Amino acid sequence: MKKKNKLYSVIIISDATSTNKEFSITSKFIKKALISVFVLLFIFGFIIFDYLSISFDKEKMINLKIDNKRKEKTITGLSLKMEELSISLKKMADYKERILIASGLKSPLALKEVGSGGGPIIDSSTLKSTTDNILINKQSSKSILDKAHKLAKNAKKVENTLKYVNSVIDLQKVRLASTPAIWPTKGYLTDGFGWRTHPFTGKRNFHYGQDIATQLGNDILATADGFVLVVAHQNAFGNIIVIDHGFGFTTRYAHLSGFNVKEGDRVKRGQVIGFVGNTGRSTAPHLHYEVRVFGKAQNPMKFIID
Repeated sequence: MKKKNKLYSVIIISDATSTNKEFSITSKFIKKALISVFVLLFIFGFIIFDYLSISFDKEKMINLKIDNKRKEKTITGLSLKMEELSISLKKMADYKERILIASGLKSPLALKEVGSGGGPIIDSSTLKSTTDNILINKQSSKSILDKAHKLAKNAKKVENTLKYVNSVIDLQKVRLASTPAIWPTKGYLTDGFGWRTHPFTGKRNFHYGQDIATQLGNDILATADGFVLVVAHQNAFGNIIVIDHGFGFTTRYAHLSGFNVKEGDRVKRGQVIGFVGNTGRSTAPHLHYEVRVFGKAQNPMKFIID
């Protein structure tokens, strides 16, 4: 059975004196009107949503453009900095070569490979052209990172080389400090290193040191840094001090009147270790001074530079 279409009357009352208006609508019309309103609301809502989405995307694109420009500027700045670092690293490499040569770790022939000015001189116009070139080419962040890794690797090599040079120089400083180089006491030279006529026997014998005649009790100085090995009395030498300086160097100081150190003491160059005497086989107050290298006696005069 078909459902009956209901009829609804609508009366519009304007005021007390006017004629009322009346019209009728069916339930079917009301349903269609409601459906139409819902459809229109849905379409209108979709349009608003789409508009808002487009506006949001547009704002997002604007932000992305700003961010990209900012990143592009940062990349440009990094590229310029990389160029400057590369120039500085080249200069450091040149200085490294010169230090190697100066410290004796590399042949002077290597100077041919070293720039005469310690690296190229870069003025503001050169840097500007470099900047312009970077702005044109716009290196990618990946290429900048690759270049940064390469620069870091090269810098590490230079750093390691300079550390090695520093350790060698430190060793050379220790060696120099351990090399006998000063007068052990003030006086005048008598018997020197080499063959002589012995003052007691009158026979020809080899003298292994340098005799320095001076006033009794004068200070005797350590001629280099080292450790005191012997503080004793030894027959012909009388009172004697032996110092081990390392690197094969030892020094002997004989005929002393007294000691100012004991065995095992660490001494520095110029430190007073004893006093001039006339002990042992000695004809007058003097110091018998020896320098030995790996146990072999050397002419002490070859070492004295002050």
